[in-house]
Amino acid sequence: MNTQTSKIMKDKFNKPGIWLGLLLCALAFLPAGCSNGNELATDNPDGRVALQLTGGISIQTRAYDDTWDAGDHIGIYMYNAGKETIVEGAENIPYRLKKGETKAFEPAGTTIYFPVDGSNVDFHAWYPCKDVAGGEWTANLKKQSSQKALDLMTAGVKSNTGKNGKVYNKEQPKVALEFHHRLTKLVVNIDNGVGISPADLKGLTVEITQQVSTAIYEPDYDALGYEEELVTIPLSMNADGTFAEAILFPDDLARAYGTDRGRQLVFTLKNTGEKFYYYINDNKSFNAGEKNIYHITVNRTGLEVTAEIEDWTEGNGDGNPGSAE
Repeated sequence: MNTQTSKIMKDKFNKPGIWLGLLLCALAFLPAGCSNGNELATDNPDGRVALQLTGGISIQTRAYDDTWDAGDHIGIYMYNAGKETIVEGAENIPYRLKKGETKAFEPAGTTIYFPVDGSNVDFHAWYPCKDVAGGEWTANLKKQSSQKALDLMTAGVKSNTGKNGKVYNKEQPKVALEFHHRLTKLVVNIDNGVGISPADLKGLTVEITQQVSTAIYEPDYDALGYEEELVTIPLSMNADGTFAEAILFPDDLARAYGTDRGRQLVFTLKNTGEKFYYYINDNKSFNAGEKNIYHITVNRTGLEVTAEIEDWTEGNGDGNPGSAE
């Protein structure tokens, strides 16, 4: 990756709820892929104990829905406790949601077994699980047609041998992972107002300007970064022009830009080409894990706007009033 055209933020594991910052230098020469090509045993030789995995989401909604979907896959890493070394070759091993379950996951071809010597281990997981043989997953944020494919989430647990600490080994094989969103969500609900009919909204387009074009994630390092290009991103729309959404790179992580870059929401009517603008306050930051919701009424004289934030995590509370022309 060209370090001159991208920036990586390597957060540490001690950030609440997220396993961050395992600098896996020893893995630089190991294959990485969310596939079934990892050569681990798929039966249970020598009475080894298999991982028993559940995965929850720490907030109310995902980009696509409020639960895991059938066929969802997560990539699992298992490390020596407190160290930076992969155990049992368990690097980016895919586990899928069990049929008929809402949180329980099963191997998608390869089973992870705990060390036979009973040693403690740590875990890291990510979604959407992809082959990262090149070392990184990239999301083209200019293409918003599949929100699910952009919804980067991560989770992790580590063994704690202190007082009342929980450890993970072959005697304690049940692991519950709590996933957190790493990007930010924008939702726009749209109504017709004065001089605008429901038919006028059909084919409406909504764009947001001055946005990071590409998100980059390195699961080996749990490092999230971005390409420096700023672009206008078209939101994903419904056919009636009443709902739009996008997953964006968080302002609080794109520190080189801040929020004072003249961002706008641009609404364009299909039939007439008329444009309406909402100028986003320079003090407003779309932060990691937040879902910012704007309620827009399109009038011939301009826009009426209110805003709120809900989980992913709370961001702008009960909402901020606004207007645009």
